[in-house]
Amino acid sequence: MDEDPEHPGVIAGGLVGLVFAVFLVAFMLYRMKKKDEGSYSLDEPKQSNGGYQKPHKQEEFYA
Repeated sequence: MDEDPEHPGVIAGGLVGLVFAVFLVAFMLYRMKKKDEGSYSLDEPKQSNGGYQKPHKQEEFYA
């Protein structure tokens, strides 16, 4: 049995988790900043229905 009161595995796991959390937050901030720089086209008109177009004629399909 390990009698070490510091439990190095728990400390190492906590540090790895902390580094991962910092990396995740930094990546999210990077993506938000990149989106604000205008990486999307402003020339295309926005469609209010999410790009869905209603069919011109009604057809039924049987499976």
